[in-house]
Amino acid sequence: MIVSEKNISDALAYLAIDPHPLALARKYVVDAENVAKGVYALLFLESTGTVKERECNAESDDGYVKAKQNEAEAILELERHKARARAAEMLIEVWRSENANVRAAERIR
Repeated sequence: MIVSEKNISDALAYLAIDPHPLALARKYVVDAENVAKGVYALLFLESTGTVKERECNAESDDGYVKAKQNEAEAILELERHKARARAAEMLIEVWRSENANVRAAERIR
C-alpha cells in the first residue's frame, strides 16, 4: 500500500488540531491587514500636500512597508496551511481508495 498507517495518523492529527493552524493563519492575515490599514490611515492623516502626495508619503514610510511585509508573511503562512490541509485530505482519500480496493479484491477471491 502506498499510504502507511503513520501517514494517516499524522494527517488526522493535523486535521484535528484545535484551534486549527489554518483558522489561526486566517486570523493573523486579518489582523495584519487591519494593522497595515491603520498605519496607512495615520500616515495619510499626518502627511501634507495633495492627496497623491499624501498617499505616496504613507506608502513609502518604513512603518507601512513593514506592516505590508507582515501582511505578506501572514498570507504566505495561510497558503502553507491551506496546502497542508488539502494534502492531508488527499492522503486520507488515497488511503480510503486503497482500502476499498483491498476489500473488493478479497470479495472476488
